[in-house]
Amino acid sequence: RGLWAGVDIAPALGTGREISEKLMEEGVLVKDTHGSTIRIAPPLVISKEDLDWGLDRLRAVLSAR
Repeated sequence: RGLWAGVDIAPALGTGREISEKLMEEGVLVKDTHGSTIRIAPPLVISKEDLDWGLDRLRAVLSAR
């Protein structure tokens, strides 16, 4: 059990794999799928602080492109 979200990446920002690798460098593990989508699957018990931390990293990676 856990949360599950998919984020479609605009081609101008890169591929799902490129974004996944950048997030990994920031300490966030996601899975690329279908070329332009990343899957995010945090546990159900994730704290608001941890979720905010991960979302901050996602925003930073996407805005740096």
